Amino acid sequence: MKTKIALIGLGRWGKVLLEELKKQAEVKYECDSKTDLVTVFSDPEVQAVFIATPTNTHFDIASKALEADKHVFLEKPGTTDSNDLEKLVRKAEEKNLKLAIGYEFPHHSAAKKLRELLKSKKMKNMFFEWHKWGTFNDDAVMHLLCHEISIAKSLGIELVPVSCKYTKVISNSDILETAFKHDIKSVINRASPIKQKTLTVLTLEGGYIWNNDDLFEINTETRVLDKIDLPETTPVAEEISDFLSAIKENREPKTDGQFALEIYKIIEKVSALR
Repeated sequence: MKTKIALIGLGRWGKVLLEELKKQAEVKYECDSKTDLVTVFSDPEVQAVFIATPTNTHFDIASKALEADKHVFLEKPGTTDSNDLEKLVRKAEEKNLKLAIGYEFPHHSAAKKLRELLKSKKMKNMFFEWHKWGTFNDDAVMHLLCHEISIAKSLGIELVPVSCKYTKVISNSDILETAFKHDIKSVINRASPIKQKTLTVLTLEGGYIWNNDDLFEINTETRVLDKIDLPETTPVAEEISDFLSAIKENREPKTDGQFALEIYKIIEKVSALR
């Protein structure tokens, strides 16, 4: 039997979630952020609530959902500050409810394969590079760099920020260059006509390149990239599946509230370097 859920937020990303949710769950309610949610939260059939409204509304909606004994899937970064996110984490713990934050990249099949490959290898350095166009109203650290941090964290890499440089093109943080200890660097350019996301991980033996949806091993002998086969799935499908499975299996989701809270604390350290 499929889990009965409610989706709150029908913007661009809400529609992406909705398409996948209809495959994996029974969507009983589809609501925008202005809908009266009393009916949703008082419905005993609804086990979980997916929230994809603007970030500044997350804490209020998620708090009410948890109070109503609903499991919560909350879009990243969760809330507008780490204190509110920590309150949600503790509330979910108190009520034995599942709280997941929508960091999709740790669920990507390339990230999963990298975790497996790096277990037996010693990393030398890591370089993130992300080129895209927009969105200029969002803070790049909070809404873009957080993804890079989530990937590193999912790979078991501890990030300690040491510098951050902002370059203005349209808004104040359109080119973001961040350095972390242990030779880990990130460059995000959201004023680029190219859409490309790349992670290069170098090890003592060679390394790997994750480019968009493809993963390659660097062959130092032949000087070519050997493509690694990956399962044909999407990170959105995987994160939703993980959350719904966590409810049924009574375990924590892979990108649970504590995972997101640790990311948030790194975000705040980066922001303090401005």
